[in-house]
Amino acid sequence: MDTDFNLQARLNYALSKKLQFKSQAQLMSSDSQSMFQAETEYTGSDYTANVKAINPSLVDGTGIYLASYLQSITPKLSIGAELLYQCPMPKVQETSTSFSVRYQPSADRVWVAQTQGTNLLTTSYWRKISDKCDAGAELQLVNVAAQGRRDASCSVGVKYDFTASTIRAMADNFGKVSMLLEEKIAPGFSFLVSGELDHLKGENKFGVGLNIES
Repeated sequence: MDTDFNLQARLNYALSKKLQFKSQAQLMSSDSQSMFQAETEYTGSDYTANVKAINPSLVDGTGIYLASYLQSITPKLSIGAELLYQCPMPKVQETSTSFSVRYQPSADRVWVAQTQGTNLLTTSYWRKISDKCDAGAELQLVNVAAQGRRDASCSVGVKYDFTASTIRAMADNFGKVSMLLEEKIAPGFSFLVSGELDHLKGENKFGVGLNIES
């Protein structure tokens, strides 16, 4: 919960060694920004299948629904596809398909590229610098010719593990800087402190939370 009384919650549950259920909810002061997400993921010997629903409605069928599949071609190379179906309001439906490539030349680095139609290209790079430090970068290119829109965004992040705490920090080219501190108080119990500075909009946010695992 942050200073604006916005609440976020997550639940992860392993149904079996290969099947996992995940959900998260976000309650905002504005109902239009509240969100609920549920997903199920199955991990096979050389593939992963995932089904996800965002703000699903059993009354009118609105919401966002995704199905994805990732297949290993070689020990270092994987390719995947994702189908997206969204219904923002009754009788208004949209679908799109995206493809991705994942290349892991070694255990300490990963390259990922993903396309969504012809409008969006996202590339990312993750590197394990040491046993305690990870770093990553992401570049996103948007090209919507019908709207005359062409822009790009870039973000970098780092995670550092201390003996009883973890710090995560991220910055992007729009002047937004965020940080999350997770303090492990006891096994399965952590205290969270987060902050975000948006230099372009002149907005600041601060939040605290609890993480309980069983």
